[in-house]
This record gives sequence, C-alpha cells and structure tokens, in this order.
Amino acid sequence: MMMMGWCRNSITVIALCHSCVPSSVTDAMNLHQLRFLLALIAALSPTTLLAQPSIIQQQSEQFGQLPERTEQEWDAFNGYDAAASAPAALFRAQVCTLRRIVFGWHPYWMGTAYNDYDLSLLSDISYFSYEVDTATGGYRNLRNWLTTELIPKAQQAGVRVNLCVTLFGGHGAVLGNPARRKTLVDSLVSVVQRRGGNGVNIDFEGMGASQRANFTAFIAQLSSAFHTAIPGSQVSIAVPAVDWNNVMDPAGLSASADLLIIMGYDYHWGGAPNTGPVSPKNNGAFWSPYDVTRSINSYLSKGVPPGKLCLGIPYYGYDWAAADSTPSAKTTGTGKAVLFSNAVQNAATNGRRWDLHSSTPYYAYQIDSTWHQCWYDDAESLRKKYELTEMKQLAGIGIWALGYDGKRSELWDALRENFTTCAASPCSGQLSDMGGPTGNYYNREQWVHTIAPADAKQLSLSFTSFSVADDHLSIYDGRDTAAPLLGWFTGANNPGTIIARSGAMTLAFQSNDTGVSWGWRGEWECSTTPSSVPSTAHQMLNIRYQPNGRIMLSSPATGVSAIQIQLVDITGRVAYCQHITNPEPEIVIERAALSVPAGFYIANVVWVINRQEAVATKRLWLW
Repeated sequence: MMMMGWCRNSITVIALCHSCVPSSVTDAMNLHQLRFLLALIAALSPTTLLAQPSIIQQQSEQFGQLPERTEQEWDAFNGYDAAASAPAALFRAQVCTLRRIVFGWHPYWMGTAYNDYDLSLLSDISYFSYEVDTATGGYRNLRNWLTTELIPKAQQAGVRVNLCVTLFGGHGAVLGNPARRKTLVDSLVSVVQRRGGNGVNIDFEGMGASQRANFTAFIAQLSSAFHTAIPGSQVSIAVPAVDWNNVMDPAGLSASADLLIIMGYDYHWGGAPNTGPVSPKNNGAFWSPYDVTRSINSYLSKGVPPGKLCLGIPYYGYDWAAADSTPSAKTTGTGKAVLFSNAVQNAATNGRRWDLHSSTPYYAYQIDSTWHQCWYDDAESLRKKYELTEMKQLAGIGIWALGYDGKRSELWDALRENFTTCAASPCSGQLSDMGGPTGNYYNREQWVHTIAPADAKQLSLSFTSFSVADDHLSIYDGRDTAAPLLGWFTGANNPGTIIARSGAMTLAFQSNDTGVSWGWRGEWECSTTPSSVPSTAHQMLNIRYQPNGRIMLSSPATGVSAIQIQLVDITGRVAYCQHITNPEPEIVIERAALSVPAGFYIANVVWVINRQEAVATKRLWLW
C-alpha cells in the first residue's frame, strides 16, 4: 500500500543453416561444412569494439574466394529446404501495423531464406551487399542483387528494399577522390533503379579520422542524388557502437541521411581477452562502461534526432574457450560465431544462465577439460532492448541478420509484441532505470515510458529501491504526461507503491549533469477488476494553498477512512507528513503547524476510500 512508509525518511535497500551446422566446432564435420562455417564466421558481425577489425573485414578475402553461387545453390550449400513449412506463428492471419522501423539485413549467402521471413513485421530489408571497387569507385561484386526474387516479394508485402554497400579498406582512394566518389554515387543510383529498389544502406568500416569530412560529404552527395533520382528513397548508414577513431560526424550525417543505425553488438568480440555480453543493454556494477544504452545516449547527445536513429541488435552470439565458467573469464581462444537458432538449442542443453548486470543470457559447458562460454541474445534480452528504443523514442531497430533464427518463431513474436498494434502486453513485470538492476543511470537522460496492459483496470508499481540524487521521476495516471500526476519524486525517499486507477501508468525521468545514483528497481502488476473507488473521485481530490496560509484538502467521495499528506522539498526530503483517520470532508492545516521553511514543495496526498487508495499530487509554493 502506498500509505505504508510514507512518513519515513529512510531509504529502502533493498549455425547459419538450420540443420547442417554442428552445435560444437569440435563435432565431426565434412570439408563442405567446414568451409561453410568459416564463411559464416567471416560474415556474422559488421563491427567490433575497441577499434578491432570486424570479422567481415578479416575474412573478406577468404569469403570472396568461395565460388559464386545462385540463391538456389546457396540453399543447397546450406541444406535449406525452401519448400519445407515454416512454423504457423510466422504466418498469422492477423494483420499487424508496425509502429516503428524494423530494418533487417539479408546476407546473400542466406539464399532464399527470405521465404521464411514474416514480411508483415519488417519495414525494410537491406540486401547484403554491393562491394565497392576502390580502383574505380564502381563495384567488385553485386552478388545476386540483379536476380534475387527477394525484391519483388518484399515490395509486394509493402517492405522497402535497400542495397547495402560495403567497404572495409582503402576508403581514402574513393572518398578522397572526387571522380571515384561520383562514380560510386552514379553506380549506386543506377543499380538500385535497375531493380526498382527503395534506397541504399552504407556500411563503411575501419575508416581513419582523416576521412571524417570526406565521409560526411559523400553521404550528403549520395543523399542528394538518391532523393532526386528516386523520390521517397531512403539513405541509411550503419554506424559503430563506439566511434573510437572519431570518424563519424553524427549531426552532419543525420542532416542529409534519413537513418543512422547503431551497430549495437560486438561489445565483446571474437578476439576479446575475456568472455562477456555481445550486446549489453546496461553494464551494471560489473562490466565496462560501454553498453547499448550509453551508445544511444552518445549519438543523441551529438545531435542525431531520435526519429533518425535505430538500434542494431544481434541474432547471434560468440562461443569462447575460457579459463572457467565464470562471467568475464579469460578467453583461451578466438570466439566462434553462433547463430541464434543454434545458441538457443545449446542453452537448453547446457543450462541457460542470466547475467543481471548486462541483461543478457549465456551458457557454459565443458569439452574434455576445457570450459566454453557462449554469450548471445534471445527473446527476453531483445525485448529489454526493444523497450529501450521505445523509452528513447528511437525510429526503430536493425537486425543482423535475418534468417539467423532459422525456422524458429520466438524472435518474430518478440517483434510483434513490441513494435506492432497487435502487441499483447503482460500483466506484470519488472522495471529499473537506464543503468539496469545493478548500475547507475546516466547524466543528461530524458525519457518517457508507458505501461499499458490490455484490459487493465488498475496498475500498481512497487519500488524495492530508489535513489535519484537531485534528479527527478514523475509518474502519471494514464498513457502520457498529460494524464493526472500521481507523484514527483527525487532524492532517496522510496515512493513505496504507486497506483494508477486508469489501468495505465506513464513514467518520465530527467537527469542533469551534476551527478548520478543507483536509480531504482520496481515491480508492477495490473488488475482487470475495476476499482471500487469512483472513477472520477481521485481526479476530483483537491489540494490548495490559500492566501491566509492554510492548506485545504477536500474530496467529494464518501467512505473516506483515512488521509495521509506528505510534503517533499526540492532535495527529495520529506519535510512534513501527517496521517489522519476518519477525516472530515474538508481538512484545514495551518501554515504555522507545518514547521517548514518557505519554498517549493510537492504535496502527495492519499485518500483511503472503501479500502482503496486514491492519490492526488500538486506543486505548492509555501511562503
């Protein structure tokens, strides 16, 4: 109950193919499968942290030496049966409308796996890839762009199709040469127009700081050309999770491009010295300060509008040989990429574990006397990142890579439940600040988050810990910040339990740059039973400060058995608290009886009406 504890100042502490890739790299495999696995490792991740060359960059020559194949030949190579039925969950009759961008990369080596994609849950597909020829500015290879049936199939379903453009070395030879840069722009416009494509996606990696201005100018030139030649076309850029080389000019790029997609993975990469999360939502009190939340904050703080920013998420993980089974154990070998479809099966066999600090799963197992750890993302961890994109009001997400979930349906379900009008929200959950359950939140945060379970008539949020320094959290009884204010909280005074009678609750948090704290953890649940409190009673509760120095409290509701009033000063300290049983319809509190200095206060008042609570909050200036 919210009434409990309000009059205290204490803090409450509280395998690319679906069947042919072995679950372990030590399993028996034929040469055909081994070559396939090496190609897979080469292709899985478009970026790495700590300025490490990406796996694509390291393996691009080896992968390029594989024979050219048609999509059907890739299917045969992968052991993919396009005619086999996908799970019924992928083809629901229910029509869902996307509320966010869901952008997915389709690597050419996935053949016709797009036959299993739920196109109703995708806004964009980026065909991977157009490989830039640095000698001319044109292309070395288009793979199957000119023949793939993905383009008409996706467009018929209303999905935009983009051509992904890759360059992993020799950037200056193109970006620093006006003639080659123009050739590249003209070539891209031509090959996209030739297939009736909808845009282009740029993935240039490993650039040095010397190319910063050239890259920004290239994107401006490219965007102008595409928007002129193909009206309504989209120019997007894959940008690193951490821009170690200071190559990106986020504000300049977003001024001309339509979309920036943070490659929010490989925070631990194949060559990492320690095991750990590939895509940590938060770092908690254990991992390095770099995580998905901080990457988003960084791009927003550098001038990228949230409506032009997407978060890239992984459908894969890494399996490392390690010194032992503990998180952050020393690695004893290079990590091998593991697709979601394989990782989730292996986790079921070896025991899925959950890392609270990063909000990601992992599993550990032994081969002979050698420990292995595999860190990956699944539906639960991805949902937490999806929730993050909603809280930050980002344009949407990007997926590396489509098809890596095989014929499984749970990742499609997660997209449906988070980004469409068909979302079926649960009736209970946990909530923490942006720092996660074990870490501090960040400076200069500003976000709004709404909890609105379907058919809920009442929703309660109980805080198990709370500390926000001189920052503040506002909570509203409804679906937005225009709804009635339930409370305005700062400092270290635990709000206890907050009840929203509307069945929806909106939280708005804002932090300054003077310091942070551990934030909060809470649990919420909803009820589908209407409250016995009259629906308008809590909205009609009245708090006012009169010129004669009196605080007046009144309510039109009958059956009031108790009232509690709390005055909170700007530091978050409870300056005054009084509990009154069997109150009169109108209560008068004399200013002299308050014994508080003049200033600004938040008045939190709870009425207990027919054994239910009604809440009113008001800002008061006492003189």
